[in-house]
Amino acid sequence: MPEAFFRDFAQHCPLADAGDRHVVAYRAGAPISYAAFRRDIALARQALAGLKTGTLAGRPGIALFEPDAYAFDVWLLAAWSLGKMVALTGDDLPATRSALAIPWVGRQHPANALSTWHTQASSSVSGASDVSGADCSSSGLLLFTSGSTGKPTPIEKSLRQMRAESQMLEAAFAKTLTPDTRFVRSVPQPHMYGLAFFVFWPLLFARPWVAEKLRYPEDSERLPAADYLLVTSPTFLRALADAAPKLAPDVRWKMATSSGSPLAAEVAASGMAFLHAPLIEIYGSTETGATAHRCGAAPWQPLPGVRLSLEANTSRLLIHSPTLPEAEQASGFLSGDIARLDKQGGNLELLGRADRLVKIGEKRISLTQVEQNLVCLPEIGNARIVPLAHEQEGGRLLLGAAVILTPEGEARKKTLGKARFDRFLRAALRKQMEAIALPRRWRYVTELPVNDMGKATHSDLARLFAPSLPHALCLTQEENEAMSKVRLQLRCMPDLVWFDGHFPNLPVLPGVVQIDWVAHFAHLHFGLDPQSAPITRMTGLKFQRLIRPNDTPCLDLIWRPEKREIEFAYTLKEAPCSRGTLILRKS
Repeated sequence: MPEAFFRDFAQHCPLADAGDRHVVAYRAGAPISYAAFRRDIALARQALAGLKTGTLAGRPGIALFEPDAYAFDVWLLAAWSLGKMVALTGDDLPATRSALAIPWVGRQHPANALSTWHTQASSSVSGASDVSGADCSSSGLLLFTSGSTGKPTPIEKSLRQMRAESQMLEAAFAKTLTPDTRFVRSVPQPHMYGLAFFVFWPLLFARPWVAEKLRYPEDSERLPAADYLLVTSPTFLRALADAAPKLAPDVRWKMATSSGSPLAAEVAASGMAFLHAPLIEIYGSTETGATAHRCGAAPWQPLPGVRLSLEANTSRLLIHSPTLPEAEQASGFLSGDIARLDKQGGNLELLGRADRLVKIGEKRISLTQVEQNLVCLPEIGNARIVPLAHEQEGGRLLLGAAVILTPEGEARKKTLGKARFDRFLRAALRKQMEAIALPRRWRYVTELPVNDMGKATHSDLARLFAPSLPHALCLTQEENEAMSKVRLQLRCMPDLVWFDGHFPNLPVLPGVVQIDWVAHFAHLHFGLDPQSAPITRMTGLKFQRLIRPNDTPCLDLIWRPEKREIEFAYTLKEAPCSRGTLILRKS
């Protein structure tokens, strides 16, 4: 290709030799050629060139949030062709926007500097596919860790690192694929795993990909007949196992990859049975990229070009990989994972996290060990331990246990009641560990809260122990100049404090709590400050149906900034429960 940017971007990769008719992607079933892709990048580049960008990691930068995979790639490459840094986020909530006070680009949003390249750029671009003169050396990505052990932290990635990882993946798995294998995903592309496996690998190696995300297993039935590679996670595979008997997609799966959290053996087995193809589990991190892989119960194997060793005193895994930053190429990256290696440094066994140690009362406690002791009990199917700050004891740490019970555990809990069952579990654990290491708060759940990648993050687990709020899933969110809307699905756990004693033998959610939840979620999703804009009055309140433990009502919120009004409506299976309007004081 004559364009300097694309030569630089795709050096030593098949994309460098792709012709104009090469199919880059499929969108709504229609192919998109390489020529059309370059034209869109040129238009987006022209739109970005007129944008006054902010500073990111000391360089000109933008924030990109774009769920559409094709538009995501166009914006990313257009920004890189201008030498910009790009921050990738998993959401565009007010708190995230405040943390990244730079121009935002992507989906339709009133606060975005650019949402499409078609209206901001001239439709007749001179030399539309020419993005010559661009320099990739100053381009880069800023990603954010998922926060499984605390607050998310920013991680920089360069084009060199992403290209190196793509070359590793092609070397490891190319023999499993046909030249026309289409990549399809159920994971978000701003995550490191999605970026490497769905964005850069297929793009650089001229393999087509499908723009639409598989949100549910049933979406696979809408895929046209072709060869596919599925980039997915344990969460989706678990849903796939449940839906498999009802599905008959007309596709040929060549391979699937899974990452984000450990893949349970039964989920892996059911996934391979449905796909009739290898299901490859990937081990890695945001810092290192993909490091090792395995299929089924086989040992972990390092990816091509990766060397593994152990730190002498701690057995922490030391990773040498071409995907590391230049500054870490010689020293390697010291992982937080404790591991065991065979003498050849090939077969890898992961033993747990070194950073899952907490100090309580001068004692160092392994959260992993507490979890392992719990799941050894016949009453426990699965468990996660989370450290919590105890407000009544000066913020001293205590442990909370989120537990999935076996049928035996459910029966015993029903017989004993929650309080006595809590004590029963503590007594059983006391035989294996010191009293200070025992969980003091318990939550019994049917499933652990996980994100799109299948990770049970610290914040999601801690939320289980906030007894005043339900679990909330954002179903839809939209904004325009006149109003903002959000629809949430709430899960009212039986152990919410509001059900205790209200009323004896007939617990219901109080109306005043429903209004408090409206204020809370309006603050969270609309960025309203309850201190500077308190509620002055309420109108049109109507309570029509009771909300009981285990109910999953939907909460619809509409914020009209001009009127300073929050309209709300709770519904349960489309039947109205309550509604009204809150009026806020003008700031």
